[in-house]
Amino acid sequence: MMAGENLVEKELNELSITERELQEKEKHLNHLTTESIEKLREVSKINQDLQNRVRSLQDLSMSVNAKNDELKRANHELEKQKNYNHQISLELKVKLEKVLEEEKELASQRDSLARQLEAATKDLVKAEKFAVVGELAARLAHDLRNPLSVIKNTMDIMSAKPTMRIEERLQYAARFQRAVQRMSHQIDDVLDFVKKTDLVLQPTTLFSIMESAISGLVVPSNVRISKPPQDIQINCESRKLEAVFSNLIMNSIQAMDEKGEIRIRVSDLGSSIKIEFEDTGPGIPPNIISKLFEPLFTTKLTGTGLGLSICKNIIEQHGGAITVKSPPTVFTINLPKNIAQSKQIR
Repeated sequence: MMAGENLVEKELNELSITERELQEKEKHLNHLTTESIEKLREVSKINQDLQNRVRSLQDLSMSVNAKNDELKRANHELEKQKNYNHQISLELKVKLEKVLEEEKELASQRDSLARQLEAATKDLVKAEKFAVVGELAARLAHDLRNPLSVIKNTMDIMSAKPTMRIEERLQYAARFQRAVQRMSHQIDDVLDFVKKTDLVLQPTTLFSIMESAISGLVVPSNVRISKPPQDIQINCESRKLEAVFSNLIMNSIQAMDEKGEIRIRVSDLGSSIKIEFEDTGPGIPPNIISKLFEPLFTTKLTGTGLGLSICKNIIEQHGGAITVKSPPTVFTINLPKNIAQSKQIR
């Protein structure tokens, strides 16, 4: 009986030990299960992250592929454009060579035309000079013929009357003098026109120049000359300005048929002066007023047609300007008071 009880007790102890071992194993399994679940969760999360990364990589790959395709297309277009540009460059090069050849040909033609034009211009200028000289010579010969005829006729009359009275002889001598003065005036006009001399500048007054110009003219009794009351000093060549004033006054006398008034006005403008010559004549026709200062142009039956052209040259040589308007006929001269200073300023 004791032996049976010991066996049971032994079995119970073994069962108890086994039960404890199983409980320990169960705990261990539960712990392993819990750890496995955690690991599985971590693995699942990692797997999800990997899947997200894979999807991102797939999207990136697709984007890269799209960009790559786009770059391929762009490279293809660029290659086409490059070939096109190369073709255009070749065509432009050919055209440029043609243009250069045409430019050389045009330059050669231009040089040839320039030489021809220069030669033609020289011939034209020479022809114009000969024409002017010829016209001037013919006009001078015509104008000198009349005073020469007066001199010849006067000499014939005086030779036919050796016992001529002194009063009559003086009359004929005056005719000689007027004819010689007329010839001298015409020759001086021609010389002043063809030969321009440098100015000899000296300080003088307008009043003295005008007095000298008027005193050298034969002013008809029916012509009145109104002179300005004020006097202005000017640096000029008085002889040349005197010739200008004489010419303008004589033209006014002839335009008025030796009857009327000539008004001379002077304005002091500070560094310059304005001189006006106005007459009471019938005026200048509009169709010829623009030609008055042209060489050889004249409306008179006699004369060289150089007077006003010479006046213009003299005034411009002094650094001034001369203009005319009509009616009434007014010649206006603008002159610097000191021509040397005027030239330095310009």
